[in-house]
Amino acid sequence: MQEFEPLTRIAWGGGPKASLKSKAYHAWIITPTPNGTHLWTEETMQGPLWIELARQAPDIFWRTHQTLLEDLAKVAAARGKSPAR
Repeated sequence: MQEFEPLTRIAWGGGPKASLKSKAYHAWIITPTPNGTHLWTEETMQGPLWIELARQAPDIFWRTHQTLLEDLAKVAAARGKSPAR
């Protein structure tokens, strides 16, 4: 993890072993709201592996992040209905 500000920001970066020239940096900005929490996620990617993946499936990164956020929302909603762990 490269950045950690409790309850406000988490970020990390790195790259896959399969392509040492490919790097990514991902940040989560967490903002409390009156009705819960707003989660903003941003990612930047550079290198040949990401370019090739985008050529093969242009929406792969959007779909992956969308699924991750939907799954996170399900977990948060389920925990909101049960005692905290």
